[in-house]
Amino acid sequence: MPISIAHRGASAYAPENTLAAFALAQRQGAAMVELDVQPTADGHLAVFHDDTTERWDGRPRRVRDCTLAELVRLDIRGERVPTLEEALAFAAETGMALNVELKTLGIAARCAALLHTFGLVEQVIVSSFSAAALVELRVAAPEVRRAYLMGTDTRRPEVRARELWPFFALRAVGASAWHPYHDLPLLDRVIPLVRRAGYQVNVWTVDDPARMQALAALGVNGIITNRPDVARVALGHDDKDLSGAAPDRSGGATA
Repeated sequence: MPISIAHRGASAYAPENTLAAFALAQRQGAAMVELDVQPTADGHLAVFHDDTTERWDGRPRRVRDCTLAELVRLDIRGERVPTLEEALAFAAETGMALNVELKTLGIAARCAALLHTFGLVEQVIVSSFSAAALVELRVAAPEVRRAYLMGTDTRRPEVRARELWPFFALRAVGASAWHPYHDLPLLDRVIPLVRRAGYQVNVWTVDDPARMQALAALGVNGIITNRPDVARVALGHDDKDLSGAAPDRSGGATA
């Protein structure tokens, strides 16, 4: 049975990419939390999704041009932007597995160094839409598991070909997992082939319980969802995940 991976935390109910959303995801039975990381102007790694702050303050400032102090002052529906260190501290304290998405180039080595500092290399998988970012990570820290995200909104034929037959791209970056969008063309036919080739498959972002169950039947390892409570019921997870026991990380964090 696939694990539930909370997309930016339990983001259907709590402010995305915040410690509150991560804590709620744990209470709702998620086995893993997905979060986004990008650099600040003063050299920190912030947990933040968008390229700019406009969605939160109406100002089209690029995140990479903001200091950490400026990002922390944003009101994320009553919460604040955390650092990667804070997210890793949460994972170390709770045993929660993480899927850390690199939003840009140039931060893979720093991210890997922090995973080692917190002793979380075995508890984390690092994903990206950028092959170059994944190669950076492989060079800097080959021991860190890598996942190739696919499913961008494009009509470019080379991108569509990569999504329909991802094996060459997965091998090129040394990935252990494929993270496709749940509605890619012919995805249901490709998933069993990717699984038989030895890769994990964690599919994003799925909130419909019927689709979760269909993907589970295809043998996916993880369902990335905004609603871990819905996934918990749809995937038939038992109540022990809510008892405080360490979550099962076998589906999304190991090769």
